[in-house]
Amino acid sequence: INIILTKDNNSYRSFYNALLHEGYRDLAALLQDGIPAISSGNGKSSMDGMTSYGQFKTVLCEGGVPQRPVVFVTRPKLVDAIKQKLCCLGSDPGWVTVYGMAGCGKTVLTAEALRDHQLLEDYFPGGVHWISVGKQDKAGLLIKLQNLCSRLEHDSSLSQRPPLNIEEAKDRLRLLMLRKYPR
Repeated sequence: INIILTKDNNSYRSFYNALLHEGYRDLAALLQDGIPAISSGNGKSSMDGMTSYGQFKTVLCEGGVPQRPVVFVTRPKLVDAIKQKLCCLGSDPGWVTVYGMAGCGKTVLTAEALRDHQLLEDYFPGGVHWISVGKQDKAGLLIKLQNLCSRLEHDSSLSQRPPLNIEEAKDRLRLLMLRKYPR
């Protein structure tokens, strides 16, 4: 609690909401009186944008971001390095690639970086789409690309058939990224 109290109001609210949503209602009730009023310098309420815990959690789930593992070891320096690279995408569109040997924690670190509420709100207001590619044969890669096309076109008025081959999928994704998701 002492660490949370040294942070901003959002940290306390996030901790309270996490207790509430993870089944620790009794502990959350003890903290309820101390919940700070919702305020921000820009005049937005907590219901604007992606600010409530429930909305934030939904954005991560819909995007396919993996949940935090039961056994979790924090590595703040590495998570911060990934966050910095992701923040650079706000001004310079591109990709962030995290690589390393199997089992070293790439997925966990990257998913943890995306759990930063402010990062998602400031740099990824439309949400995220998590894709694990790994080693794939051509058929497996085509399925991954078809799935991504489907996810990115979900709100499109044009109901397109899935791409039939990898080249068609690459072309469709290229157009989607240029026209619909330039950031």
